[in-house]
Amino acid sequence: MSQITDIKYRTDFTVRAAETDYTRQLTLPGLLRVFHEASLQSVIKLGLSIWHLEKYNASWVLLRKEVNLYKMPVLGDSITVETFPSGADRHLTYRDFKAFDQQGNLLATASSSWLLMELNERKMMAIPPELVQSIERFFPDPSDCLPRPSGKLPLVSNADFEWNAQVGWFDLDFNYHLNNVTYASWMLNALPESVFKSKTLSNFQIRYTKEALLNDQIHCSTQQINEFQFSHQLNRVSDGADLAYGKSSWI
Repeated sequence: MSQITDIKYRTDFTVRAAETDYTRQLTLPGLLRVFHEASLQSVIKLGLSIWHLEKYNASWVLLRKEVNLYKMPVLGDSITVETFPSGADRHLTYRDFKAFDQQGNLLATASSSWLLMELNERKMMAIPPELVQSIERFFPDPSDCLPRPSGKLPLVSNADFEWNAQVGWFDLDFNYHLNNVTYASWMLNALPESVFKSKTLSNFQIRYTKEALLNDQIHCSTQQINEFQFSHQLNRVSDGADLAYGKSSWI
């Protein structure tokens, strides 16, 4: 069941086996896919989807996301996801996410920033004024919004853990580049098994800097900051380009 009240889109999901790990808990990539599906349905209902952007030859592209995890649901659990646009300026729009269990307890939150990409040049473009005005109709009270993701993420200067991947056909999204959830998944894949078995992920931040395209070879590197934090980085092997930076915090 889904509904939209004012600007807040709410929908129910059931945790499926493909979205869980060996403990039967929902994984971070699984949660991100649920959030992104909810955001797509939200912008469709608000008239701001990729189909509505065709006249601008543009598409929304995720720039930054910060996720806070409080309690991950398990296989078969029903959760409610709430998402809404939380602001915009000339170059960026912002969107918040919240996940609740069936008793209304908060499970996770995420704040995100998005840019508009011109599809021919594959470059950031200013958001057309009429589109900003359209988006502004949906802004909630600022007190309802999460803090926007901000601040620099630490670079990987000396990798402690590494992992390699290649962008395949089924890794691409409808913008014909590597799906943003896969960036996050590959970052965490560079961690050793001991982290997943002894710790619980509580916060994940990611900043996207460049597109990864079909057949790109990707190097994923991770550096341990302290006992509970790691910095992550993705680079394209062919030219060394930095594709994304990340930081994970564990308890």
